[in-house]
Amino acid sequence: MPARRAKIVCTIGPAVDSPERIRELIRAGMDVARLNFSHGTPADHERVARVIREASAELGRPIAILQDLCGPKIRTGKNGPKSVDVGQTVALVGSGEGDAETIAVSYASLSEDVHAGDRILLGDGHVELHVDRVEGEKVLCRVEHGGALRARMGVNLPSGRVRLKAITDKDRSDLEHGLRLGADYVALSFVKSADDVHELRALCEEHGRPTPIVAKIETPQAVEQIEAIVAAADAVMVARGDLGVELPPERVPVVQREIIGVCQKLRRPAIVATEMLHSMVHAPRPTRAEASDVAGAVFGGTDAVMLSAESATGEYPIVAVEMMDRIIRQAEQSEFFSPEGSPPDGATPEAIAHAACHIAGEVGAKVLVALTESGGTARLVSKARPPVPVVALSPDDGTLRRLALYWGVTPHALEVVTDLEALLARVHALLVSEKLVQKGDRFVLVYGAPIGTRGSTNAVRVEVVR
Repeated sequence: MPARRAKIVCTIGPAVDSPERIRELIRAGMDVARLNFSHGTPADHERVARVIREASAELGRPIAILQDLCGPKIRTGKNGPKSVDVGQTVALVGSGEGDAETIAVSYASLSEDVHAGDRILLGDGHVELHVDRVEGEKVLCRVEHGGALRARMGVNLPSGRVRLKAITDKDRSDLEHGLRLGADYVALSFVKSADDVHELRALCEEHGRPTPIVAKIETPQAVEQIEAIVAAADAVMVARGDLGVELPPERVPVVQREIIGVCQKLRRPAIVATEMLHSMVHAPRPTRAEASDVAGAVFGGTDAVMLSAESATGEYPIVAVEMMDRIIRQAEQSEFFSPEGSPPDGATPEAIAHAACHIAGEVGAKVLVALTESGGTARLVSKARPPVPVVALSPDDGTLRRLALYWGVTPHALEVVTDLEALLARVHALLVSEKLVQKGDRFVLVYGAPIGTRGSTNAVRVEVVR
């Protein structure tokens, strides 16, 4: 069966946090395990991370762990009205508890940051309020779209004047726990600018654990700053949940393509997330629209697609992963699949990566092999969108796990060998043992000389399997 190019990110939750279920997820096609730090305790996450590492080692599949920080999410408080109706006037306050006519929210500066005419959205936009006026600490609103209310509903302020810090005190504490358990990526929620990414990177370095950062794009402000944010981050998530609340729904598909395009241009992996197979939370089959959504993301150039509630709390988590795997494979094997590589920027490593991909196609290579210490060579080859599967060989376990996110890349361990002929012999043996090639097949090798030097991608050669 041809190797799948786009990767699958699975959110881990109560439905799949046992050792057997984790093994089933990996067998079904999970490449990256997302730990959502909005839920659970540090002890919960530490246990799950340990289970993932053990299952990964047992099955011989490097699996990346993605720590997803909560970020500054505004939520409703206790004791507010049970529901609101269209045309009703309701008050919002930024602290304390609510009552029958007042909704409390977890944002002390609410009355300072909203103006008459602003929209306030509750519960993923199902309830919409329009601000009439501000009286002291109270924000008086007219209900535009009514509905049921409860504590801890999400609150969105699309005006963009929210002054919450991107990294909360809880995030700082969670980050420390995540780095301690060995997270391979850290996702930052509600990024508004590149400065937010730089701040998180500095925190990781302060803890002595430089870790790749995934910037979650979920606000109009982030979309406006998209090039700078993508350049600052190591990967990007199109988080369509909050993004689809704050932007008109008709804009979300366009913005998704725009973000993927910027990621391709700047050679960063893109992850498309939220409700991709949402009906499979309660059903064994997705809707036709959901299947088309996953395939559309693949055709659009995404590096990975993500399952949220489908895998974390759904009734059919393993079936959902298997379904996503099949949809991706079907899309990638179709005549409409024509991935476009990132444009070379004139630097030697990028030029070598593009040359390797071109040569692989010209000589009919079965596979492209990237020797990589830090993962940089494999990332460049991945974003050049080679016509053949990529096998990335590295002696570093952390690098192998991070490579699990890269489009088209299958990571394999290979110990450090500085002698080129000895190295080639081991590469030949590994490819044959993994049944990736047969005698007489060609493969392309891209590497850095001298061998073992980080960031020195400068050589390509064609090999014939002996």
